[in-house]
Amino acid sequence: MKLRKMLALVLALALLCATLTACGNDSGTSSTASGSTTSEAESGETASSGDQNMDNYINMEPTSLNTLLATYAADFNVLRALYENLMELDENDVAQPAAAETVDVSEDGLVYTFTLRDDGVWSNGDPVTADDFVFAWQQALNPDVASDYAYMLFFIKNAEAYLNYQGYALDPAAWEEANPDEEPPAETTWEDVGVKLLDEKTIEVTLEHPIPYAGYLFTFKTLAPIHQSFYEEVGADAYGTDADKLCTNGPYTIEEWSHNSYVRVVKNENFHGADEITVPEMTYNIVTNATTAVNSFLSGELDYVTMSTGELITQVENAGYEVVNQDPSSSFWMYVNTENEYMSNVNLRRALALSFDKQAMIDAIYQNGNQAMTSMVPPAVMGANDSSFQEALLEEKGEMYPSNGDVEAAKGYFETALQELGVTAEDLNNKISIDVSDDPVVQAQAAFYQEQWRQNLGIEVTINPMQATQVNSNRQNGNYCLSISGWSPDYNDPMTFLDLFVTNGGNNDSKWSNAEYDELIANAMVEADADTRTQMLIDAEKILMEEMPVGPTYCRVRDYLCSDKLTGVVRSAFQETVMHFAKIAE
Repeated sequence: MKLRKMLALVLALALLCATLTACGNDSGTSSTASGSTTSEAESGETASSGDQNMDNYINMEPTSLNTLLATYAADFNVLRALYENLMELDENDVAQPAAAETVDVSEDGLVYTFTLRDDGVWSNGDPVTADDFVFAWQQALNPDVASDYAYMLFFIKNAEAYLNYQGYALDPAAWEEANPDEEPPAETTWEDVGVKLLDEKTIEVTLEHPIPYAGYLFTFKTLAPIHQSFYEEVGADAYGTDADKLCTNGPYTIEEWSHNSYVRVVKNENFHGADEITVPEMTYNIVTNATTAVNSFLSGELDYVTMSTGELITQVENAGYEVVNQDPSSSFWMYVNTENEYMSNVNLRRALALSFDKQAMIDAIYQNGNQAMTSMVPPAVMGANDSSFQEALLEEKGEMYPSNGDVEAAKGYFETALQELGVTAEDLNNKISIDVSDDPVVQAQAAFYQEQWRQNLGIEVTINPMQATQVNSNRQNGNYCLSISGWSPDYNDPMTFLDLFVTNGGNNDSKWSNAEYDELIANAMVEADADTRTQMLIDAEKILMEEMPVGPTYCRVRDYLCSDKLTGVVRSAFQETVMHFAKIAE
C-alpha cells in the first residue's frame, strides 16, 4: 500500500523527526487523539513579542515542496500553509469543506461529490478548477512521477489497479522480471478510475469501499490541486524546487527559499479566507540541532519550538516558561533491512530488538515522559468502538515488545541465529551498522543500543553518523543495515501504521514481505464490521511483532513552547504544526 511513505522520516529525533512523514502530534495542553488543543505560553516573554510576523522552525531542508514528492515532516509543515485541499482538518481534527464549498456523501458512503468554491483562486490570480484536482491525482498515480504517497489515493475505486497497470505498460519486461510468478495486471485506464469530472467546479469520487476516515484522506497534501499550465511550464522536475517554481492556492504563498537556511511564506491575498489570516509573514527556519532551537527561542529568534529531552525542558522551565505537551501518538523504531545478508535472519532481528532496555534508554536520554513501545500502534490511535487499538491488542496478546527488553530470550535467539547463519559472534563484529543523523540526541540513542548489544550479545556494532537527508536516502534505497526512524499518523486509525509494511509498499523500507500479513491488511481495508476489522489488524500486528522487520522503541510525547505573542497555534495528533490558525496576541 504505501508507495512509499513515509512516512515522513530519520530524523533529528530531537526536533520534529524528519522521518515522521505525516505528522503531527504536539498539541497544547495534554489532549487525546480525538481532538486537539490550542496553546500559548503562559509565562516568559521573547524578544520578538512585538513583531507581527512569525518565526517558526523545521528540522531539515524540505526535500520537496512539490505535493507529489513531499515525504517528510519538514515538507508537510510548509505545505499546509501553501495548499488547500477539497477538505481540511479544523483545529479539532475534524475534516471540513475547504476548497470545496459543499461535500455530499451518498447514503452507502461510496460516492463523494465535491462542489468547489466560486472564490477559489491561485496565487497568480487564476481560478481553482476541478481540473486542477484531477490533474494532480493523475500525476500522483503516474509511475513516471514515482510519488511516495501515491498509495494515499488507493481508497479511490481502481486507483491502485490503474497505477499497477501503468507501471506494467511502461516497461512490461522489467515488470515481468520483478514479478515472475504473477499474471500481468489487467488493463485499466483513467476512465476506469472512480474520479469523474462533472463540470469545472464539480468532482465525483467513488471509493473502493466505505471508509470511516475518508475525510482525513481528502485532506492529505498529496491530494492537493496542481495548477496544470504552471506545472507544465516550469517542468515536472523543477516544480516545487524553488520559490519561483510554485503556484499555490492556500493561505500563504512562498516568497523566498534560501536553501538549507529558511523558507519564507507571505499571506496569499488571493486566498478566499485572506481576511482571517492575521499573521502576514511566516519564516520556517531550518534548525537541525535541538539545543540550538531552544536557545534561539529563548533569545527571541524563534516563536515556536519543540523539545525532546528532560534536560532542555528543565532549561526552559528555569527560564520561566511553561512547557505544554501531548499524549503520545508517534512511534519510533529501528528499521531493519531484511534484504541484508545478516538482517534477513529473523532470529537475529529478534535478538537485536529484545536485547536492550527501552525504558532505561528513555530514562537516560529523554527524561520527558516518552513511553516504551509495547506494540507498533501507539496508544492515542483508536480501534473499534472508540477504544484504544493498543489496549485491545494488549488485552489479547500482552506485551510482545517488553518495555525492559528480554535479555535471556534475546540470547537464545542470538545463538539460534549464529547457527543458522553459520558464523560466530566474533564474525559479526562491525558487520552490523546503524545509520543515524548528526543530531547528538539521536547519536546518544544509537550509542545506548551499541553498548547494550556489546554487553548482552557480545558483538560490536558500528554507528554511521551522517546528515538526516542521507540517512533517509540510504533507507529508502535499501543501502543500510539498521536505521533509526519514526512515524506520525496520517489519520486516526491503526491502518496508518500497519499498512506501512505491506509487500513492495513505498514506505516499507525494511523490504519485508509476508503473504499472510498482506492478506490481513487487504481484508481489513474492505471489512465493514468494526470489531472484525480490529481483530484482523490485531492479527496482522502479531505477525509483524513476531517477524520484527522493525524494532519498536518508544512513543513520543511532544513538549513544546510557543511565544506569548501568539495565540491559536494548533498541535494535534494528526496534523503538522498548523501555524495559519495562529493569531498575534492583542
